[in-house]
Amino acid sequence: MVRSILIALFGLCIALPQPTLAQPAQMSDQDVSDAWIYLYTRLLVLRQQQLDFQEGFKWNELVHRKPGAVDWPNPNLDVAYSEAWVAVDESSCTIVTVPKVTGRYYTVQFLNGWDETLANINERVFPNSPYGDFAICLRGATVSLPAGIKRIDLPVKYSRVLLRVELGENWDEATRLQQQFKFRATGSPKLPEIPKTPVFDLGTFPGVEAFDFADAALDSEPDINPGLEYLAANARTIGKAVKDPAERDRVANIVKTRALADFARYGTTIGHGVVVNNWARPGVVGNYGVDFIARALVTQGGIWANVMPEWRSTQRR
Repeated sequence: MVRSILIALFGLCIALPQPTLAQPAQMSDQDVSDAWIYLYTRLLVLRQQQLDFQEGFKWNELVHRKPGAVDWPNPNLDVAYSEAWVAVDESSCTIVTVPKVTGRYYTVQFLNGWDETLANINERVFPNSPYGDFAICLRGATVSLPAGIKRIDLPVKYSRVLLRVELGENWDEATRLQQQFKFRATGSPKLPEIPKTPVFDLGTFPGVEAFDFADAALDSEPDINPGLEYLAANARTIGKAVKDPAERDRVANIVKTRALADFARYGTTIGHGVVVNNWARPGVVGNYGVDFIARALVTQGGIWANVMPEWRSTQRR
């Protein structure tokens, strides 16, 4: 979550660049800038994924963190976090066991490789059965499940999980509840090979080298949002074009002088949002649609941001 962002409760008109499928020689400065910002989100998630597995993460296993012991931008300080990477396929689901939690905020959030929220498990989404076993499955998978289990279908095989349990006044009770959340896989899902992309410091930005990894980043996780295909195509085109030294120098200069400037300019409003009383109010969060700029900014400033209804719930508690 990004605690400094207040969610706008009204729709915003988003004026985004018109789709252009340019050839290498025709790629404009704006095409390059947009493609870099678009690709940056995927590289941020891949960066965190590589760091997680270097730390010792295993697929379909929860890592329970002590309060305050997370290492990514702008975590909430009033919740205990648990984290996981989940793999499912056509013949395997992951069973999530949720304990009964009363009078305390919690959610089990699933996100894809573009930092888009796919699902939440909590009493707001499942008011009649907020605890027990939930089966996380690939959409369309034919898996035999125990009677009474609640099935949640995801559109992707691999997802990131962020579990939050409100600390409240009794931290011991919060961490006891946190430990009662369990994951287990049914069957043996095929595990992906994690692309080796730049693991850059968050205080810096990848330059033209971001495009060297465009194919690997995009092949490993297609974007689920319709309307952004032209940006993926442009990123791939630039990735091929920068193999030429002269074009590489040109694109490197555009990233430094145009893309980073565009990114900073949109930072004041978190994409196509507004500023009210000195607070940035983005138009979208958690699910971004065509606003790839907001997605990149939120992912950099507070990776794993949740959807608007969850933000509103945290404000009320």
